[in-house]
Amino acid sequence: MKNSIKTLLFFSFVFLLTVPIFAQRQHPKRPTPSGGVLMYEQAAYDVQSYDITAQIFPESKSLKGETIIKAKMISPTNWFVFDLDTPYEISSVRSMEADEIKKLEFKRDGEKIWAKFPLTKQTGEDISIKISYSGKPRIAPNPPWVGGFMWKKTADGSDWIVNANQNDGADLWYPIKDHPSDEPNEVYLHITVPENLYVATVGRLQDVENNSDKTKTFHWKMSQSINNYNVVLNIAPYKIIERKYTSIDGTTFPIQFYALPESVEKAKDIVDQTEKFLAFYEKYLGPYPYRAEKLGIAETPHLGMEHSTIIAYGNKFRKDNSGFDWLMLHELGHEWWGNMVTASDWRDMWIHEGFQAFMDTLYVEETKGKDAYFAAMKNRVKNLKNKKPTAPREPQFAYQIYYLPPDYTQSDGDIYGKGALILHTLRYLIGDDAFFRGLRRMAYPDKKMEKIKDGGQNRFATTDDVKQIFEEESKMDLDWFFEVYLRQPQLPLLVSSPIVNDEIQLTWETPNNLPFPMPVDMEINGQTKRIVMKNGKAKVKMNGDTNLITDKQGWILKSDGNLNITLK
Repeated sequence: MKNSIKTLLFFSFVFLLTVPIFAQRQHPKRPTPSGGVLMYEQAAYDVQSYDITAQIFPESKSLKGETIIKAKMISPTNWFVFDLDTPYEISSVRSMEADEIKKLEFKRDGEKIWAKFPLTKQTGEDISIKISYSGKPRIAPNPPWVGGFMWKKTADGSDWIVNANQNDGADLWYPIKDHPSDEPNEVYLHITVPENLYVATVGRLQDVENNSDKTKTFHWKMSQSINNYNVVLNIAPYKIIERKYTSIDGTTFPIQFYALPESVEKAKDIVDQTEKFLAFYEKYLGPYPYRAEKLGIAETPHLGMEHSTIIAYGNKFRKDNSGFDWLMLHELGHEWWGNMVTASDWRDMWIHEGFQAFMDTLYVEETKGKDAYFAAMKNRVKNLKNKKPTAPREPQFAYQIYYLPPDYTQSDGDIYGKGALILHTLRYLIGDDAFFRGLRRMAYPDKKMEKIKDGGQNRFATTDDVKQIFEEESKMDLDWFFEVYLRQPQLPLLVSSPIVNDEIQLTWETPNNLPFPMPVDMEINGQTKRIVMKNGKAKVKMNGDTNLITDKQGWILKSDGNLNITLK
């Protein structure tokens, strides 16, 4: 089981946040709260499975459902606290005891519902809670970044219904424990829709029932642990393009594209590209993690999202200037960064987005060469905000890590581009051999894990884990590197002194004088030399050259870009 976060590290720190939840809930341009500080009553149980039954009513844009949450108690409490978005009315909360069903009293505080057990549940007890609910889901105002449901039509007028939940949490459509640290081992879905529609979701399809009321019920099972926001619905008159793919470990699994009828021919090209992308990822990161399920892709009206085993694709089959579909490349890579390797708190989301943004650019190097890679990395610099730490130490809501204070409506983006540039700089510092060994170990910590495909390959990771792995592979102390680049926002500045006796001094300036012994390449008389910057300083002999160029290729993330020193 992937849920290793069973501790009560955050006892009594409920709602210690920079933005009031009530204000957050009311703003249409930002997500509803997801994650944040984990309260005692939710830290007290470990979700084992979600069993979701729902009927979708396209005409009224509503749903009616029941969800059974099975969990194990890891600390005593007489409250069961779960999350469900405010548009839904809850008709009952019941405890499914071994010998009887008990109706539980409950009270509501926004998205949080407090159900009271008659007697305190004890450590080690198994519980099963059934929640019945109905309502009109919120309509996504800016999908997928601000989530909800999308009620669209296909070219022939059929219903096309999709949801996205990442920044908001999947309590937008079913009851959950809305925190990234607790993932279910299994998810069962039983979704009923009009008979002309198909439901594509996570895991493997188990059965399809034809009902007497001109509806169908699709039964799906995800047999491995999964982020709650990855559990989504894609509903349309889909046609399935299927291809078999053989992984580097010899396992054959299906690639399945769920395409609108008018997109079938275009979708075949995406499957062709996906095979190439898979070969790239498996080369650097190890086997595709969900070989026991499928690699699913569903055409969506929103741009895309990394929903595990059912990637949302909405890039309209467009290729970029490099000749491939960047959206498919990016979302597929999240099966490693985000779905297999998951941040236990939103504060470490750069592990999802920064690592994947780096892989996006590495694919440019793989297909177009090193010069194209350097150009792509340099292009990322101009979009940086540097307003807040990329990996803060404090627990975060999703909107706090994705958006900028004070109102959290303006996108940040540094967990993407800055994250990629940090890894790019780390590659320079420790060298390719150590870097790519570390990258592979970040995906699969040891070779034995590369053979696992039952969910045991999934794990949580923190920024400290990243540091530890790259320190072990490089045999270097990297505390200073992570403090400057990830724990505070400002970039280091490289400055030079005036020429004295054919010599200059280079100095790294950092916030609060943080240590930063980053070496730097310098071109002197056409020859490139790596300058060791012990204590962040170095004296450089110019050898008569009056036009020194530092870091010509743009390896180092710094506040002034390339520093070209012209001395007269």
